[in-house]
Amino acid sequence: MPKAPRGVYVQTFGCQMNEYDSAKLLEQLLSEGYRPVARPDQADLVLINTCAIREKSEHKLDSLLGTLAEGKARRPGQVLGVAGCVAQERGADLLKRARHVDLVLGTDNLFELPAVLRYVEAGERVVRTEWHPADRDPQRGGKKVRDFIPPPAETGAGAAEPWTDTWGVPSVLAQLAIAKGCDNFCTFCIVPYTRGREVCREPDAIVAEARAMAARGVREITLLGQNVNSYLARGVDFVALLERLSQIEGLARLRYTSPHPKDFHERLARAHRDLPMLCEHLHLPVQSGSDRILRAMRRNHTIRDYLERIGRARELVPRLAVTTDLIVGFPGETEADFEATLEVMRAARFDQVYAFKFSPRLRTPAAALEGQVPEPVKAERLARLLDLHVSTVQDLHAARVSSRQEVLVEGPAPAGDASAGGIVAGGAAVAGRTRGNTRTTVLDCAAPAGTLVPVDIVAARRFSLIARPVGAA
Repeated sequence: MPKAPRGVYVQTFGCQMNEYDSAKLLEQLLSEGYRPVARPDQADLVLINTCAIREKSEHKLDSLLGTLAEGKARRPGQVLGVAGCVAQERGADLLKRARHVDLVLGTDNLFELPAVLRYVEAGERVVRTEWHPADRDPQRGGKKVRDFIPPPAETGAGAAEPWTDTWGVPSVLAQLAIAKGCDNFCTFCIVPYTRGREVCREPDAIVAEARAMAARGVREITLLGQNVNSYLARGVDFVALLERLSQIEGLARLRYTSPHPKDFHERLARAHRDLPMLCEHLHLPVQSGSDRILRAMRRNHTIRDYLERIGRARELVPRLAVTTDLIVGFPGETEADFEATLEVMRAARFDQVYAFKFSPRLRTPAAALEGQVPEPVKAERLARLLDLHVSTVQDLHAARVSSRQEVLVEGPAPAGDASAGGIVAGGAAVAGRTRGNTRTTVLDCAAPAGTLVPVDIVAARRFSLIARPVGAA
């Protein structure tokens, strides 16, 4: 009688890179005979892939570990692992503080999981947080080049099987890591300490992975890296890589995150105009609107630099949607510094802002700076910033009503979206995103996932749009 597959539950905290890592880990586990399950109490293996960018993520991990201890006690033999950035940061201390944790895998050791599980099955508790001794590429001035993603595992899925997300749900969207780590050492950021120095993947491996995704129905790929636009490997820079990926048959759209303003140059701006596959969407973190704070953050760009670069990009691509990251309450931030941030928001008119209160991270220089801003002040400033953002987005979306856009269908619209904004749909409704990355509900449309649908925008909501297919009554 064949052995029943073991269940695995993967919980991911953090950024898109964490989500990508979780998907690759699940791919490995499928090849080892596991199957994804919906709840930890159904799993033989529970794996938590962690983020350390903000303190809140670490608190989530501690809370979840407490909950999982009770479940593990009721399920003898269950294996509990912690992976990712917090695992890299805390290492063996996780095993000391949480006696029910069986394995800890740092960011450079994630894909040792199948081998580590064999040690755990033999009764060991395992910690792997060693950095890979990557060789420097002598042809590229010391930039590290290494294919840190393992080759695709044999999961039993044929080339024609649909692409699926971490939970095994078919999807036409995928993420693809092209680099990891960072050499910038911004004073607030823990990435160089938890992800290491910047390492770029081999360009041929990236293109091969993208082709395999497209062959399984992926229509849109988001390229990932902590400083994605500084990519350089074997003489191929980021724009050249985009050009190679744009030749892949079946792929419809490319996006990328997160770039750095200092590496956003004219060639990349022109690529948004000249490569039809590259979407009219630029996520470019500014972090603060104050040059004084940017210097304290060690960002290596000024507000003038930033506004000139997005201004030039908008000259080339008039419909370009710009999104950003902002930190409120960085040490030493005065009311005048914060007002400068609001002024940048008014000037840039961002489509989306990912704004957070400053969170001091262990080992980062900013954690020890004088002038730490009180929590109530940070909270009040964040609320004011978000109020301005909501007002701006409402204006931007209102201006898009009656415009013609293209939506990539991701699937049926959620319940309640078929009648939205006072506009009643006559039939089915689907959901997707415009090329500018705005969530859009398309009424009176039953197109399958992966279809590019030309639409007319008929209404706007707070953070999304309502549309009908071109020509629909």
